[in-house]
Amino acid sequence: MLGRLTNLTLRVGLLAMTRTVLRARPDDPRFVGKGLGPRVLLVGLPATLAVPAVWAARGRRRGPYPWAVDNLYLSIYALDLAGNVLNLYDRYRHFDLIPHAHGAGAATVFAGWVLDVPPLGAVGVAQVSHILLEAQEYYSDVVFGTRNVRGTWDMTGDLLAGVAGSLAYAAVLARRRRPKLGTRPR
Repeated sequence: MLGRLTNLTLRVGLLAMTRTVLRARPDDPRFVGKGLGPRVLLVGLPATLAVPAVWAARGRRRGPYPWAVDNLYLSIYALDLAGNVLNLYDRYRHFDLIPHAHGAGAATVFAGWVLDVPPLGAVGVAQVSHILLEAQEYYSDVVFGTRNVRGTWDMTGDLLAGVAGSLAYAAVLARRRRPKLGTRPR
């Protein structure tokens, strides 16, 4: 019940924040130059359907709905969007380290679930995804004139925060997957 309620809260929150972004004035300092509206509509909202899509594609044969994985995955988008709506990225110079660490960590858990790979393999998948995200941010700034990356120091910090988050979440994932004493490993 708590998983469903959390999921509903996250999804309603994402929609409310998306509405805020789309209804904002063009000169709203929280969003100017970030390309946030198109990014949320074309990437963010469709991506939030990844867990339900994978679960449905598997024919639901892997047990009950994975509310914990879905909620953790949704929290990546909720944290990023909240950071923009609440102007945390601009107000606090290093705030972006939090979403990068959490996002890469949550992506590690998601990759482990989707691909059914060991935690270290999930770290690899999450890190490649995170590097591609950082490259997309950089090249969007270069090609489209957005303002998502503040320099080499910012990119390096984001990538290192992602590694730290990914390894931390992988450690938790490994502990959760460890067989209990007296049981057979899977």
